[in-house]
Amino acid sequence: MEACRDGGRRIEGALRSLDRAYFALLHRECVRAVGDADTARDLVQETFIKVWQRCASFRGESELLPWVRSIMRRSILDKLRQPQREVPLEHETELVGDAGERVAEFSAEQVPAGEDAMKQRQLAECFERCWEKFMQASPQHALVISWIAEDGMTHEEIGALLGRTPGATREFISQCRKRARVHLAEWYSLAFSER
Repeated sequence: MEACRDGGRRIEGALRSLDRAYFALLHRECVRAVGDADTARDLVQETFIKVWQRCASFRGESELLPWVRSIMRRSILDKLRQPQREVPLEHETELVGDAGERVAEFSAEQVPAGEDAMKQRQLAECFERCWEKFMQASPQHALVISWIAEDGMTHEEIGALLGRTPGATREFISQCRKRARVHLAEWYSLAFSER
């Protein structure tokens, strides 16, 4: 913030310091959201540019990282809202699998205990397939579900990020959950068939 006030070369040093401190963390989150490492790198760089442009508006009432992440998440949403989607890369399943594992862990207490390793592997593979289809069909909805499952974000935090009223946010999250249930139906059926 001092560099922002002083300007000049200090800004460059401050941005490099931010890059060293937060690039890897922000890049991982971006890759999970957009499914492409190059696009994610561009979005993180764009985020740092926006941080520089908006540094005077940061009041210091919260931690710096959540403020930077909120700027990045808005960029991700803008990217996902663009009418043209890029062709997913071959390694997208690895990235989707990471988010899928976390959502599966979130629901782990509901999966029947005592199943053999083959059944667990079958469940994991099924979940990854379903999650990948969900990400391809409804990337914005899948992203919100991963924010809830991975980051534990509240309706209020999601509403602020999406720029929606509380009622509109509840309705949108409800739509996200409905779409998730449709795309994860095969996994739910397999996971809870023996209950």
